Amino acid sequence: MRPERLLLTCLLLTGCSDALPVAVDLGPGENPGVTPTYDGGVAKSQKGNLRFKGPERLSLDLAQALELPAASVCNELGIYPCQNVHGVALGGVDPYQHSVYETAPVTGATAPLAVERTVLSACNARVSLDVNTPAAAVVFKDVALTADGKLVDAVSPAVATAMTSLVRRAWLRDPTQEERDALVRLAGDVAATGAARPGVAWMQASCLAVFSSAEAVFY
Repeated sequence: MRPERLLLTCLLLTGCSDALPVAVDLGPGENPGVTPTYDGGVAKSQKGNLRFKGPERLSLDLAQALELPAASVCNELGIYPCQNVHGVALGGVDPYQHSVYETAPVTGATAPLAVERTVLSACNARVSLDVNTPAAAVVFKDVALTADGKLVDAVSPAVATAMTSLVRRAWLRDPTQEERDALVRLAGDVAATGAARPGVAWMQASCLAVFSSAEAVFY
């Protein structure tokens, strides 16, 4: 996985360790969502024009990808939609309240924090639903937790499949083996921090790492 995709998560934790477990090998033909190293000969765009999603697109994409009601993606104080509260910071306009009629020509200093706040809120909502109603889980299906919130088996097929699901939902493609293994190893990094419920914290951290990456917030 590219370093920037786990930068925030690694800073929040104790740092990524290369000494933790391991690639998950499910056997020939049983590695769901892992692409070969050959890229198929796809030509690179000669007119690349990446654009930041902005408040509305970011919130709606999160709602669709994580199968959440749009109104529950992120609300400050449980009342005010984040896309309104942080709209200007996220590149939007606010003509009625603050007389901001055009988007800023440069990214503001608070934009990354607003992105992380929005994404983390959506991730927390999805994780809470998956943990509390496992029969209806969307992303973390069959990921077993102990009574105190620890992963029963951090290298189980269910964990690897959940990471594949996250990447597909955020990046609209399959993860490479390296990307998926990095997310699986993140469970060990989270556990090493002494988090109260490390399995749940890993779910939140992996979701945040994927959905706040450049590949997820630009189009």
